[in-house]
Amino acid sequence: MPDIIVCGAGPAGSVVAQRLAAAGARVALVGMDSRPSWEGLSARSRALLIEAGALPGEAGFGRETDILVGPVARRGIWAGGRVVAGTEWLVERSRLATALRALAISAGAVHEPDLALTATRSADHWWVRLRSGKVLAAPLLIDARGRRGPQRRGPCLLSFGQRFRTPATGRAGTGIGVTDSSWCWWAWHDDLLWVQIVGQPRAGHPASWLAAAAAQIPALQEALTFAVAAGEPVARPAHARLGLGHGDPTRWQVGDAAVAHDPLSGQGIYEALRGAQLVATAVQSLREGGDALCAYRFVADRQDEVWQRGVARAAEFYRELGERGAFWRDTAAAYARLLPEQAPLAQPAVAPRIERRPVLVEGRILERDVIVTAQHPRGVWHIGGVPLASLKNYFDTAESATIAGAVAALDRPQAAVVSAIHWLQKTGTLLRQVPPNVSSGG
Repeated sequence: MPDIIVCGAGPAGSVVAQRLAAAGARVALVGMDSRPSWEGLSARSRALLIEAGALPGEAGFGRETDILVGPVARRGIWAGGRVVAGTEWLVERSRLATALRALAISAGAVHEPDLALTATRSADHWWVRLRSGKVLAAPLLIDARGRRGPQRRGPCLLSFGQRFRTPATGRAGTGIGVTDSSWCWWAWHDDLLWVQIVGQPRAGHPASWLAAAAAQIPALQEALTFAVAAGEPVARPAHARLGLGHGDPTRWQVGDAAVAHDPLSGQGIYEALRGAQLVATAVQSLREGGDALCAYRFVADRQDEVWQRGVARAAEFYRELGERGAFWRDTAAAYARLLPEQAPLAQPAVAPRIERRPVLVEGRILERDVIVTAQHPRGVWHIGGVPLASLKNYFDTAESATIAGAVAALDRPQAAVVSAIHWLQKTGTLLRQVPPNVSSGG
């Protein structure tokens, strides 16, 4: 019997399965291949894949060109005719998922190439029924099955993708453009072209979106010259969502099941991989005797922060194109309604304070005193390994506080202590005694 069942064998599910199996857990990974589609990856997403072992750099999975293409140039036109330029890597998502799943299997996870239909809790176990009729049971369940279940959600959007064959050019790159009722991202490599359009489902049949987009985006029209559709189109929900947890530390969510971003806000794969690492750390901390509710709160707080950041980014991007029409204005307004109300300007700023929060301590999730500020609502518990609340307490209570005394009391290097003092001063965390030889300006 497994210790943990991971439902969903995409990138997030496979990463969490790999990390937990490598730590000694008996993991059942349930899931099948996804439909092909291309995505653009940032440099930090690529760094996470290297860290996971899926790319060369350490114990890599094959050659980088087996999974990624790049870096390639990205160009496009955004609000007010502004030119968008940069670089990214191209990844075929189903191949990425296959590579990460292979790493999970090599770490000891048992792969069930099937679909999880139901998951119910009974007698201290989760019982997962597969499409084949097989039933798995484990004390812990990790849901990585994508955008389903109870949720907070953004405006309803649909992503429509189509692969094409084009005359071979030996080139690779990506482009982005906007229309009155959608936005479009495309990528080409040698004789392959992938076009993805995001719009509202009610804005006509998705099959008509491509011609409408090409009519308004000259660069896309050029890319489609002599292109021939190859394979079936792929339609997926593209709304941002925050999965609503049940406060149950035996059931966790990763990937789009936890937090899904509007594709326009970017970083979807990065956040999925980071979230999978976070959940793996929390579950392992629990398995090693850590407080279950503390670990669950740690993950929930960070998932909520990622959600708010992604919603704010999406609202700003859509707002920039408001003059293009109702699609842009309505979508921006819908995202703005999901953000917390801003405090009135006349309201005085909240003073920094100390609160007890769950934090990551050498791979374990434990409660510690943190400094909460307007800029750091989740709290910061250390700078360079120096616990901030303990440092503040030393300067507040010592009869004759000095930097040397703080170094001795906290058993931390002097340079780290000085950096932590600077942080306290810059964030307005008042010290009752001003440390000598440390300027308030840092």
